[in-house]
Amino acid sequence: MDLRTLRYFVAVVDEGGMTRAARALFVSQPSLSLAMRGLEGELGVRLFDRSGRRAVPTPDGARLAALARQVIAEADAAGERVRQVAGLEVGRLVVATSTTLAVHPLTPLVAALRGRHPGLEVHIRDASTAVGAFGLVRSGEAELGVVDAMPPDAGWGSRDLGAEEIVLMASPEFAAGLAEPVARARVAGLDLGVVPSDLDSASAAATAVASMAGRVRAQCAHRAMLWELVRGGTVAAFVGRDTARAVLPWASLRSLDPPLWRDAHLVWREQALSPAGAALVELARGGDEPPGDR
Repeated sequence: MDLRTLRYFVAVVDEGGMTRAARALFVSQPSLSLAMRGLEGELGVRLFDRSGRRAVPTPDGARLAALARQVIAEADAAGERVRQVAGLEVGRLVVATSTTLAVHPLTPLVAALRGRHPGLEVHIRDASTAVGAFGLVRSGEAELGVVDAMPPDAGWGSRDLGAEEIVLMASPEFAAGLAEPVARARVAGLDLGVVPSDLDSASAAATAVASMAGRVRAQCAHRAMLWELVRGGTVAAFVGRDTARAVLPWASLRSLDPPLWRDAHLVWREQALSPAGAALVELARGGDEPPGDR
């Protein structure tokens, strides 16, 4: 029994006979009659009383008609949902990243995606580290990741999202005695605050930050708390310059000498992306080429 046969069956019921149903369905009457006999044979019951000029459903036929209408309605609804997802009218996209990489460069990408396709839902998972983001994408809990490290093995697609300068952030009072730029050797003598997961990343930027964090006076699992400690002048902290400009306008920023940069990459498994995932990859590429590997 397939969906087409059920549609044929309901048409015969609604039209009251094979001839009118065949005309409504644009099929030949012999083909329709054969399909109905095949359905009766498959179910082992008689579906129509053919003693008169009309094909009247038997009690078994009436019960099947009610069920068939429900199945057809659900199939049509599912088909419409698939069409909407494919057309990006609806859909859900999960992206894994750390908090700072969510601010930059992910936030502008998500804003552009929602601007083009307002029916989409975008869920951002906090993966803390690049390793965590790769794990969420590998397990299927997220479709895409934004990370500051290259994929650890084969089987990944990726797109460079550019570099962000890592700077020292402090309150205006704390920063008053700091030169611009600050020598990296000088940073080791400052009271610093860190988010522990930032030091666990496999990226070159995280390694450099860890090497400068000589006097860590505050370790905060919650980044918002660290930023408030910086605002209060208790410690200084490292942050991306674009991130600070977007969400920390009160902060005084100092470049490092030599400067420090963090690369960001959009990553995904080498498999068919959902329409929403493919749209985000296309935006990351500037829309110049179809989604896939670099």
